[in-house]
Amino acid sequence: MDILKRFLSYVSIESTAGDEKESTCSDEKMLVLADKLLDELQKLNPNEIAINQFGVIDAKFEGNSSKPMIALLAHMDTSPSASDKDVKASVVDYKGGDIKLNDSLSLTVKDFPTLNQAIGHQVIVTDGTTLLGGDDKAGIAIIMDALTSIIEGKENHRPLEIIFTTDEEIGADAKHVSLDNVASKYGYTVDGGDYKYLSIESFTAYSMNVMVSGKSIHPGYAKDKLVNASNVFIMFFNALPEYLRPEHTEGREPFYHLCSFSGNEDGAKAEMIVRSFDDVQINQMLDLARLSAKRINDSLGYEAITLDIKQSYRNMRVVLDKYPEIQKEIEGVYKALGLPYNYVAVRGGTTGSQLSFVGLPCPNIGTGDYNCHGRFEYVDLDEMKTMAKVVKLLMKA
Repeated sequence: MDILKRFLSYVSIESTAGDEKESTCSDEKMLVLADKLLDELQKLNPNEIAINQFGVIDAKFEGNSSKPMIALLAHMDTSPSASDKDVKASVVDYKGGDIKLNDSLSLTVKDFPTLNQAIGHQVIVTDGTTLLGGDDKAGIAIIMDALTSIIEGKENHRPLEIIFTTDEEIGADAKHVSLDNVASKYGYTVDGGDYKYLSIESFTAYSMNVMVSGKSIHPGYAKDKLVNASNVFIMFFNALPEYLRPEHTEGREPFYHLCSFSGNEDGAKAEMIVRSFDDVQINQMLDLARLSAKRINDSLGYEAITLDIKQSYRNMRVVLDKYPEIQKEIEGVYKALGLPYNYVAVRGGTTGSQLSFVGLPCPNIGTGDYNCHGRFEYVDLDEMKTMAKVVKLLMKA
């Protein structure tokens, strides 16, 4: 099976992350993909393979090299920000210009200039009704393509550990990994975008749930009595800097992001996330949110707004800077293949963002996936094939 057919078979399986559960993955639909991957791995005759209650797969292959065992990781779930039900993918021989997805939606060079670097490549797109699922089924396809080539070709390789996780998109996948079963001392998450980008740095991340209690009064008799909970949340949201929102930030700039909101006069609730690469900066941002809520509560005369703030993960650079040999290894692979590379901070999180802090340091490498989490997502097939070569050489290194 070539890497394109493999990838298309994976994205055909619905695996959207849902609400976190205690004893299984967030949505059992992703177990269909887990069963498929389990079967594919078993056919490669691993020395050890297991799947846990959360659907996380861990397969180990003994090597014939003195190199240490490494883990290659990718996640099965897709973002709940857009549907991945009945993905209709197509391959475009891209010669430049805009790509029409459907009668009302196009992937434009103006909005997505990364298309310019795909000229002359094959590009995989959707029909504009779903996301594609390259995040991170492109990573799974890359790992499985490289692994299959090595095992079926009976090529020499180092000891390998393949870990496919669930619920990365809701920040729960690292908790699902059975760490007692992990044998590798370090690994690589295959969960990035541009093939040239290597990442040893991610956001430090917090969730911020906002609860608002209002005072509902019939609008005809509401003067000086009504406290509309929805309006109170709007006041709070607008008290945070407008230009520290994702649509206005890039590079190393932080943000506040409103993920969901629901409410009426009597009550409102919102799910927000706060992101920064700097611990001092993110604490200042959280303090500003707390102060804004306090000032609004003081003006209303009661605790209308309550905040539930929890850390999701930390910038993995805190750990990875202690392991320069891992960086040298991946740099060596790129140099051996004659590929350019740059270190870029991930404006998000990876499985490695959490696993790095519990004993499995994991830089992140690319997959050729762009514009993930939405209908404009596309995968550069040529880049995906290039990354399969990178991962294969890592496995052989």
